[in-house]
Amino acid sequence: MKKLLFALLSGIIVTLLFASCNKYEESMYNKSAYQIKYIWYKSNSGLPNETFTYDKKKLLTNIDIVDSSNMNSIRGESFEFTYNKDKTVQSISYSDGELTETVTFSYLNRYVKYMNYTINGDIRMTSNFYRDDEEAAKITRIVEIYDRQFFEDMQIYTKMKLFPKFIGDIETLKDMAAANSKDLAIYCNKTITYEGDNIVKIEADYPVLRKSYVTTQTFSDVLNPYYGLNYCYSNDLLGFSKNAVSSKVVANFFDGNPSTTLQTDYNYKDVNKDKYPRVYTYTTNKNPGIFFKTYITYVSEYKD
Repeated sequence: MKKLLFALLSGIIVTLLFASCNKYEESMYNKSAYQIKYIWYKSNSGLPNETFTYDKKKLLTNIDIVDSSNMNSIRGESFEFTYNKDKTVQSISYSDGELTETVTFSYLNRYVKYMNYTINGDIRMTSNFYRDDEEAAKITRIVEIYDRQFFEDMQIYTKMKLFPKFIGDIETLKDMAAANSKDLAIYCNKTITYEGDNIVKIEADYPVLRKSYVTTQTFSDVLNPYYGLNYCYSNDLLGFSKNAVSSKVVANFFDGNPSTTLQTDYNYKDVNKDKYPRVYTYTTNKNPGIFFKTYITYVSEYKD
């Protein structure tokens, strides 16, 4: 009965969204000539941390992740992609044999309208996208619905690999598990603000948790290699801004009062002729003076 009620709630919101939509057009595969092939963290020697595999149509089919506990091992996790006939991403899935995570995307005229996150076939989270009537490419609001009762089982968190990679933050799920709530579903309302083609502010409110956060971002003139990839939903809608982030500040609130603030600053060390980053570093106010480095190799620049 509870599962049925959660499914009905999701269905009602999706129906309302479709009823209020205008015409949209959007391509949700890589818009740039620079498709990522490898990503390394810390050092670009040894096996890459992430390997991107493409088919003959240049569609991404897999992202393979090295087991971080053993950098000399074979791939630890593999995320598989499927596509619709119009080259929009249909689904991403991961399975360890016991637990299968999948995120599926639904579109209206090539714009993402909603996505469903499932575990072993059951919907556990839904994101519903509202768009600007005049500038349809720009998201104005996102409503997320979580199956609160399911996420009370904190043992599931260590098994979830796709969720933190593509969807959201495990810490938020832990907050849901700890919440003293009898609600079957927990909602999050996200308000999105753009400047030009970049998202400069995300205001997220979780009324049941009495928590909210505000993310503000500034951007460099370096281009974002994830731009146009709708599956890059995590990390503050990474795939929906044209330029690479220069600075990000996340302010957390409880009952409207400030609690913690995390600032991350990015420095792009090596940029190619078309302004796509090859090497960048970032540091946070949580670990000042410690710089984390990322290396990117693109398909068009790769040499055996």
